[in-house]
Amino acid sequence: MDTPKRPPLTAKPAMIDAAQRASHVPAIGKKPTLELRSATRVGQVYWCAFSPHNWPPEFDDQHLVVVIRGGRKERDAHVVVPLTKQPQHDNPHGYRLKRNPNPGSASEAWAVCNHVYTVAPERLKLLRDSKGVTKNPERLDPDDLGEIARRVFRALKSFFDHAYPPGDAEKA
Repeated sequence: MDTPKRPPLTAKPAMIDAAQRASHVPAIGKKPTLELRSATRVGQVYWCAFSPHNWPPEFDDQHLVVVIRGGRKERDAHVVVPLTKQPQHDNPHGYRLKRNPNPGSASEAWAVCNHVYTVAPERLKLLRDSKGVTKNPERLDPDDLGEIARRVFRALKSFFDHAYPPGDAEKA
């Protein structure tokens, strides 16, 4: 019996670019040293070394992130939302922060609240001042954190609705 022929797969330009960047990076690299000196806290901002193997629209390379669930210990996994200087006007889950926690890079920063990542602590790096000296972690404004929480929840709402149908929330 002959199997039906399938049309060839075609790659989009962004996928080709990501594959070319990733081809120069070893698949399994040495785990970087842990730079964190203590457990992370909700609202703290760090640099995150995302994998260069990610495909668009996933985040890759270095980006600022805000911790939305810190580890109890510095070696625990951390849940973060990436920050970007790219305007997110067309993203209903994008939120413009009141103040850029890394003002030297751009005048404004946006939280991309529909991109929630769990990362190893070795991916998180402290921000540095203009002389390269590490700084204590910046903390976002409480109003910014509240809006990020609302937008993360809204981005994940269909999951929560499925997990806890109306009327079942009390049982959770």
